[in-house]
Amino acid sequence: MSAVSTLAAGMAYFALGGLWFTPLFGRQWDLAVGLRRPARWRPALPYYLVPLAGCMAVAMTVDHLMERLAIRSLQDALPLGLVLGAGFSLAVTSVNAVAPNMPRPALYAAVTGSYHVLGAVLCAAVHCWLRG
Repeated sequence: MSAVSTLAAGMAYFALGGLWFTPLFGRQWDLAVGLRRPARWRPALPYYLVPLAGCMAVAMTVDHLMERLAIRSLQDALPLGLVLGAGFSLAVTSVNAVAPNMPRPALYAAVTGSYHVLGAVLCAAVHCWLRG
């Protein structure tokens, strides 16, 4: 396994989340979960650390599978990321979305699930790029 590509892929995934859940789809996510942010709201540290750990776990898993499957080309890496993202992350996100306290489950599944699919694809691309 490559620690450098895992760290880079995990950080890229996490950075994508910063864009995804703030300027790109932040309002839709807030609406989906029923969140009304106070004017000076500052999330606590776990709000950042838990997603960072999750991004690193996905990056490590993608790296491990790419090694096991001897994937070296972007042509093979991207479909792996897509299958992992849709088959696991989107599926689990969709199941979690139907929790009784979720105001807009379809919107939550669309916003959050699509982020995780793209994140897994991004991880695969970063691993492929850094391994050369």
